[in-house]
Amino acid sequence: MALQPCKILSLISPNQFLIQTQQQKTIIVGNGIPNFLTRSKLNINQKALNIYFQQLQLVNKEAQYMTKTNQLQINGKDLLQEIPNETEIHLKLIGIQNEESKQTQIVLDFIKQYRNKTIDAILVSFEGNILNFLYNKDTIISLIPNAIFIDEFAIQEQGYSKLLQKEWLNREFSITFKGTQIMTVNNQRNYIHFPILKADLYPTSQKNNELGNQFYSSLIQNGFAYITDWGKMNLPQNSFQLLFQCQEEAKKNNLGLWKNGELDRRMLNSVSSQITGQIVEIIEANQYLVKTDKEILTIKLDRIFIEGLEAKEFARKLLIGKKVNILEVGDNMPLQTIQLCDNNLDIEEELIVNGWATAKENHPQLSKFKFQQFKQMNLQAKQKKIGQYSPELTWRIEDQTDQKQGKSVNEIIWSSIQRDIQSQQQSAVSTGIAIKDDNQLEVLIDKILPNGQFIITILKYHTMVKFTIQGIAKLSEFETSFPNVTKYEEQRQQFSYYVLMQRNAWINFESFNIEENMFYGKIYEKKNNKDTDFTLQLLKLGLTFIKNNTDFYSKYEEAQKEAEKQKKGFWNESYAQFIIDYSQNKQTLKKQKSNQGNIQRIENQQIQKVIVTAVNDCNEFYIKKESNPEFENLEIQIENAQLNPLKKPVKKGTLCLARFSEDNRIYRAQVLQAFKNDKFLIKFIDYGNNDEVNYQDMGILPAQFTNIPQQAKMCSLAYLRVPPQPHEYAEEASDKFRELLLDQQFDSKVAYIEKQSNRQFVTLQPQDQPDELKFTINKIVLEKGLGRIDNRVLYNPLKEFKNFEIEAKANGIGIWGFDDCLEDEKQFEDEYDYYDS
Repeated sequence: MALQPCKILSLISPNQFLIQTQQQKTIIVGNGIPNFLTRSKLNINQKALNIYFQQLQLVNKEAQYMTKTNQLQINGKDLLQEIPNETEIHLKLIGIQNEESKQTQIVLDFIKQYRNKTIDAILVSFEGNILNFLYNKDTIISLIPNAIFIDEFAIQEQGYSKLLQKEWLNREFSITFKGTQIMTVNNQRNYIHFPILKADLYPTSQKNNELGNQFYSSLIQNGFAYITDWGKMNLPQNSFQLLFQCQEEAKKNNLGLWKNGELDRRMLNSVSSQITGQIVEIIEANQYLVKTDKEILTIKLDRIFIEGLEAKEFARKLLIGKKVNILEVGDNMPLQTIQLCDNNLDIEEELIVNGWATAKENHPQLSKFKFQQFKQMNLQAKQKKIGQYSPELTWRIEDQTDQKQGKSVNEIIWSSIQRDIQSQQQSAVSTGIAIKDDNQLEVLIDKILPNGQFIITILKYHTMVKFTIQGIAKLSEFETSFPNVTKYEEQRQQFSYYVLMQRNAWINFESFNIEENMFYGKIYEKKNNKDTDFTLQLLKLGLTFIKNNTDFYSKYEEAQKEAEKQKKGFWNESYAQFIIDYSQNKQTLKKQKSNQGNIQRIENQQIQKVIVTAVNDCNEFYIKKESNPEFENLEIQIENAQLNPLKKPVKKGTLCLARFSEDNRIYRAQVLQAFKNDKFLIKFIDYGNNDEVNYQDMGILPAQFTNIPQQAKMCSLAYLRVPPQPHEYAEEASDKFRELLLDQQFDSKVAYIEKQSNRQFVTLQPQDQPDELKFTINKIVLEKGLGRIDNRVLYNPLKEFKNFEIEAKANGIGIWGFDDCLEDEKQFEDEYDYYDS
């Protein structure tokens, strides 16, 4: 069998060598393992990794190559080995795998620790212009060089891969970390900006760095890379001169990225394609995301240097939401640039003319002629003192989104907003001139967050804050119960991104939560135009639903019903109505300083026959219809269902099936709290009572059990104010309520609804005791001193029975037996203004 002497140049992967024969031919021997030691393959066969390190010792050794069997030998011993299936180990990665945004923090934490520090690592693979190094035998570090830029188009030629495999693969480098560079990718319709490490690289075998970097030189002299601006300023002078000579030689010989010389690519007049798109995000002042019919493109104007918030704001006002032409010009190394569709305005020139950008001298894609043009434009901007040359740069934004530090500042802003509203109202009273009731402030939408929140800048206060739209639900709240609901939350985020991202909008600020450091209100695309209410758009698309009975409720309800009728968004799911009914019924009373504007009176409400299924306290009891054959059939199906285990960890709010400890039957439920040892506090949503159950007594709620809404309605007695939880009489009063109501049948009628919480306030009449006014129970509560007349309700028929309250007070019955009632009635009134969640 013929043996050819050869030399092993490098190891590509276990059992895959690059060799050089005596005829100077380079050959890859062995099949190896695809994507070995790359970002995409971090789970590695332990045996394969051991073989890799063994075979790594063979690099630069003489060997014999057998052409017929494609085998290598040293001293008669075959080098290609069997790799049995063994336990896989997971390598750590300092970089981004599959562009997952959660890995960003790993890179940022690493550069904080290692900035300007040096380590030694082996170059084991490369992916485009990203280099992967193996450090400490268990960590892959992905990075790009800092002093040179490896051109993405030039390296598509095979010569790049051959050069790295032959000269540099498996070589040890000294790596000094300098920082990060932001890269942008489209990952499953999400546009992720992630950092990649930048570092200085020197082969450890190179003793004197002043003589030039051999690694950089090999790439530059073959036209695969060029010197960056950072490299020009920071490389040692001798090293820079050597690299510059290599670069000039590559230009002269038209190698790699220099195949078209230094001609300006637009001057070639050889447009290979023109795509039209819309600017959807300004990443940096010269880097944009453009949405085309097919994809999202990242366009960077790399021939100009530009930075700063003022420059980014200028670019935003000029470009965001605008239609642009994307030009790819040149034959072998396309350069992307953009022009506005309306007037063919060249964006590079516009940024330079207005003093925000300067041209990069000696940029490989910028001709000397074009550079002189740009330089002249920049000189005129300096003389006019515009853009970055202006003595008055006013775009200064204070970030107050921090959970701790921003609270005090935002509380002052909220006070200022309220004070401005009051001032306008007082002015209207004194002048007799009506004012608009919206009090909108102009904002800039900075970020769209995945949880339905926004980062906005209030332009009047030059402050960046967190904001949430008031009165609508986040579908992600139901993710644990119905996992596929998240796709509609993602659609909401994507729609918000395309419509609002980096746009100017107008907001009605309605409240501020100091604990959350969060503002609440409504977003409008145009000032004083309620038809541009963004809430309406979300409701029409079925990407949310009304959570609270707020202003403009009728208009919102109309939009929601239209989406339901057309099965848009999440209305296409069988469980849609179920989660809405559930959401409305789980609301609790909030702290109310003035209750009057929060009440919606119900006219001509029909009487229902109900049974009280649970009494939690004086303020909260549950009723359900006395007879519902459809639900009774559903209960039979539920009782016979199997409990399929819930996915751990089981989160608060999860809807599920659960077994009631007292009768051992299965009911629909919701998790209220998780305890240790796999125990949970749950609420049975069709009855309102709570129970503590074990994990094995809970299961997934199947979609077929959601076609009927929850049966238990949370209620309070109408026209009354009863002791809140903190009151010392609350517990005794609650016991008396249970004696009076629990498991009893009543004729019930909804008198009014508290808008903010959707809680029903009802009258109860025992079915065997006719009463013309239909609220015997409400009168009994008044008579027994368990509550008092609620004077905040304008129409209160209980006022006719004021004598019941007076008599109970005179006899010190119930609440009237406490000193705080008798000695300071106003204090007692104030205490009753606080309702517990």
